[in-house]
Amino acid sequence: MSVITEIFNTISRVIVFPSFYYMIIQSAAPILLAALACAVAMKADATNMGIEGIMTVTSLVCVLVSSAVGGAANGGPWVGLLVAIVVGGLLGFAVSVFAFRLKIDIILVGIAMNLIGTGASVFLMYIITGDRTTTTSLQSGTLPRIDIPLLKDIPFIGEILSGHYILTYLTYILVFVMSFFLFKTKLGLRIRAVGENSDAAESVGISSLKIKTIALILSGILGGVAGAFMSECYLAYFSSGLIAGRGFVGLAACNMGSGNPGIIALCCLAFGIFYAFSNFASLSNLSIYALSSLPYIVVIIGVIIYSVYMRNKELKRLQGLESEEKSDQGHVN
Repeated sequence: MSVITEIFNTISRVIVFPSFYYMIIQSAAPILLAALACAVAMKADATNMGIEGIMTVTSLVCVLVSSAVGGAANGGPWVGLLVAIVVGGLLGFAVSVFAFRLKIDIILVGIAMNLIGTGASVFLMYIITGDRTTTTSLQSGTLPRIDIPLLKDIPFIGEILSGHYILTYLTYILVFVMSFFLFKTKLGLRIRAVGENSDAAESVGISSLKIKTIALILSGILGGVAGAFMSECYLAYFSSGLIAGRGFVGLAACNMGSGNPGIIALCCLAFGIFYAFSNFASLSNLSIYALSSLPYIVVIIGVIIYSVYMRNKELKRLQGLESEEKSDQGHVN
């Protein structure tokens, strides 16, 4: 109980700081990008389990390209972002090739992508920099921050909402873009149709293979943006273990939100609270390691609650069907 009490005491201390809410928005952004990436694939019934690996590879590639171009002075971070998008799309396409053309289980493909991404990134970093841990020797730079006119001058609110990296704002705009794309565009409707019933989609001339491939490419692109965010906004360099499970957290948020971008955003912000909370370890008497593990503990608890909820919902549905069947049999008799 003393641990829980200390957590609540620490929360009561940090909620008065605008920097705490600023960190929530910042911390939730890469998770949200990963979750949106998973949502596109999920809607097409093509789980992108390899999002963690895609984020890891693109995060490193982004730094290497930005540094090669000349860093922030020569627009390196923007070039790095574009290359990360392309690489992410290619990795998403690779997942589709192995899963749908070579008929390898898509979950196994995702696991392989994660393992290869982690190993290959460390190997490539060592080959180029001679360092197995970070790329701090490379001058890659970061994307610019945006101070919003008028809003930045508002006490407290301005400190929370203004001064974020441009990619942070674009991430939250993407929530609305993805909602419109999935529910209002022709391609989005086809993605959902294939995900709900691929046989029915095939019967009206929609190629499920083509749609799933497109969905995974889009998923990879968003994963590439998420990876770039980590090494050009969250930090100014790439380090071993930088992604730290955020891809998996995004996958969990996607499932908890049932692929709905709006609900996914709320889930990611909820997780962002605990990521932000872990940055205020100096105000707590708890171990920094305990606070750092808190976001992942919350994710596990959230997934368990969601699983129990979905199980109960399915049981109620089956009970309803059983009651209707008995009622129909009674009418027949």
